[in-house]
Amino acid sequence: MPTPAPFDRSPRDAALRLAEQRQFAQALARLERALGEADAADERQRLVTALGEVARAAEAGGDLETALGALALATRTVEWADVWCQLGCLQARRGRRAEARSALDRALAINPRYRTAVVERALLDAREGRIAEAMQTLRALAADGPLGEPGAFQQGLERLGQADFEDAAPLLRRALQSSDAWLDEQLRRYQELLGVGETVGALALLRAAVARRPGYPDLQLLLGALERQLGAHDDAVESLTRALELNPDYHAARIELARTLELLGDTPHALRQLELLIEREPGHAEARALYERLASRHVRARANARAA
Repeated sequence: MPTPAPFDRSPRDAALRLAEQRQFAQALARLERALGEADAADERQRLVTALGEVARAAEAGGDLETALGALALATRTVEWADVWCQLGCLQARRGRRAEARSALDRALAINPRYRTAVVERALLDAREGRIAEAMQTLRALAADGPLGEPGAFQQGLERLGQADFEDAAPLLRRALQSSDAWLDEQLRRYQELLGVGETVGALALLRAAVARRPGYPDLQLLLGALERQLGAHDDAVESLTRALELNPDYHAARIELARTLELLGDTPHALRQLELLIEREPGHAEARALYERLASRHVRARANARAA
């Protein structure tokens, strides 16, 4: 059985090499082990990015179960709109419409402006019989931004109106899923910089990206998390607060804000942020665990202060 070459320098490289050799399950297992050992936030982000790549390779290779496993692990590790959207698309391909809807809804809860998720959610609506509603959503999306191919959009709407879903879907995707090539390139460079330990350069790149794309809450979260890691706690609070202004239901940003506030010594405010999250989602295990840990620490600190 082929194994990763000796010059593989990281778990990510080893996993991607396994995926190239169509050993998708082994690639997933390698990344899962690495995530269990990773402490730094930037390392976990790189591993999640690799999970997305392995999932795409496994899906293309026909191994849908491993692709699903990779994306499920990714969504348990981070709260990124693109990962949830990728999971939703895969579930839709497998015919699991309820799971697909849930994943796409989660992507849109994180980033309501994520065009790919809007398109896939509308196509799912259409397949479930809500064609008029789907067409209305797609027309609104087309009015909100430039079309990749206006002709393809009109053709796609016509096919959708005729319930010709197989022909409509690729036309509408081509017209509406116009990716932000500039931002994609910035995020690729950001991952590369983190990979070689250039955190200061990665920070400068993210700040420039946020300045040009201020309306993306997930970008604000990446910036805030890196600022916290580098000790720029006040800047991190500002970035994470902005992410929550853009999307109050962005749970990952609220947890990150609570952690940052705790580092600044503002435990009561950190606990309040976690209370807000738990009110919205009572079953959020990470928020509850962090709340209990901070609350216990806060009680001990107050007791020690009274004793002193």
